[in-house]
Formats: sequence, structure tokens, C-alpha cells
Amino acid sequence: MPFFPPGSSEHFILPTVIAEPPAAVRDKLAALSVDEPLPQTYAGDMIRLLAQSPYKLFLYWSHARDPFAILGRGFGNTAAQYRIAVRLIDVESGDGSLAEASVFARNHWFSARAGRAYRAEVGLFAPGRPFIRLLTSAEVRTPRASVSEITDDSALFAASAPEFARVLDEAGYTSDALEVTLEAADEASEGTAAVTRDVTRQLTGSDLPEGDATLLTEMRALLAALAFGIPRERLQLMVSPALARWLGAVIAEREGALDAARLLDILRATLALELDDESLLSIEEQEAMRRVARFVVGGSDVQLPTQRPRLFMPSMTPGAAPPTSARQRKL
Repeated sequence: MPFFPPGSSEHFILPTVIAEPPAAVRDKLAALSVDEPLPQTYAGDMIRLLAQSPYKLFLYWSHARDPFAILGRGFGNTAAQYRIAVRLIDVESGDGSLAEASVFARNHWFSARAGRAYRAEVGLFAPGRPFIRLLTSAEVRTPRASVSEITDDSALFAASAPEFARVLDEAGYTSDALEVTLEAADEASEGTAAVTRDVTRQLTGSDLPEGDATLLTEMRALLAALAFGIPRERLQLMVSPALARWLGAVIAEREGALDAARLLDILRATLALELDDESLLSIEEQEAMRRVARFVVGGSDVQLPTQRPRLFMPSMTPGAAPPTSARQRKL
């Protein structure tokens, strides 16, 4: 393939003329149905685990022979107690989850955490009996759901956290901009993460458990997603087991502990945020604002916002006054 230097106007690619396929080929193509279904079974034993998004994994499989027929010959009447089951294992922590699948099922969706390695298994399961593993997938890692932790220290790419937050906001990644702003405020507190911990304490009435930087990153992401209206039930499925257990205990102890409206008031008082006024947006625009939070991507329903919210943070523009547009208000 010829290489043309960027910006070159001296060369151009001539249009390619595609020859008409032979009559025999045309007849074969015409015989195919436009909605030709994918095969439900494959030759031999097969299993594949695929990462669909940071929070969703797709598993599909096939058996060379009926596993229940083989089970019946070995277990007799006891075989009737068994069901097809799928198991997802977090390779790093060893935690696993088991779900029953239909006898006729050949695929399954899993909820997962971002940036983790997983392995899936298909087998037979009966209450009170060991899991009989039939198929095991290769390991798959879900992509991260945040900006890269690898930084370039050269002067060309040097940017403070407030500057980076402004870039994210201008690019439409408003949820990430809020996370980076919280991180910048934490860095200003001499590495004690005082702001994230204080916001969490005001919101939940409980202290955030001690943990490493990963736990703080998860909490900032959770606060940003909650601020943009993602239901708390969905958020609990997307954080680490330790943080999920803490959230469950907080919710059980205090009704309304994760109230989004109250969080907005806390963020306004803590960071002096400004956001487009939802009351002046259409239903479609409000829903688009909800979709900006990166936690919303999952399953096969991936939608991009048609109207992105704008987030004004004084730390982004030192000395600048808050916007006074009628479409904006304080959180």
C-alpha cells in the first residue's frame, strides 16, 4: 500500500473498479437469507470469555456430547438433581460467583469489575454437592474505566490536576473531571485524602475504611457516578467486595445514606461546583447527562450522550467568577 506523507496534496488514490462477481457466485449470495441465524452449536467442546466493557463479560460455550447423558451413566438417579451452572472467578482475589443456566443456554452475561482478571467455568451443580467442572475458559482482563495511571514526566505533558480536570470537562468526560477534582483536593491535603473522606463522612455518617489508593479511587468514582444519578444498587455491583460490604452496612444502618441530592449539596459546599440546570433541560437531555458517568456502560446497551453537561469548578480557572447563565445554577 503506498504511503503518502500527511498534508500531501501531490498524490491522490485512483478509485478502484470492483469487477462484477460471476453468475454462480451471485446465485449463491442470493440464496442466503439476510437474517441467516448464527449457529447454536459448534463442533466439539468449546468455551470463550470476552470482555464487553469494564463492567460486563460475555461467555459462550458448546458441548461435544450431552453432559447429562454422561452424568446419568455415572450417577444414576442422582443425576436428576444436577443443573447446568456457570461460575466466574476473580483470578487475583480468588472470589467466585455461581449462577444457574438453562439446559439449552449456550451463553451468559456476567457483571464484573474494571481492570480485573477473570476466568469462567461451565459445569454441573447440585445443592450440597461439589461443582463438577466441564469447561474452563482462558483468563480475560476487563479494561480499566478511568484514565491511565501511567504518566509522562516530560515538560510537554506536564499538567496540574485542576488543568487536567478542565481538559476532561471540555472533552465531555464530566464524571471523570469530578473524580480528578476530588483527587486534586486530596493531594492538596498533603496526601491524607481529607476531602474524599470528609465528603464520604458527611454523606454516609460513617468513616471510609482504611485502604490503599485503589479504595480511594473507587470511592471517588462512586461519588461522581452517584452525583450524576446512577442508582446505588448498580454501583454496589461495580466496586470491590470490601467496599461493597461497607456500603451495604452503611445503607442498612442509615436509610437514605447515599442520597444523590444531599451529595450535590455537599459537593457544592466543599468544592463550589456549578452545573447546567436540569430543570431547563428536556427529558432526553437529562437522560444524556446521566449517561455521562462512566459507570453506566454495560451489557449491550452502549449509548453516547447527545447533550453533555458542563461542570464549572473554580479550581479549574483561578480567579474566574462562576457563570451567571440562566441555564446554570449552583448544585
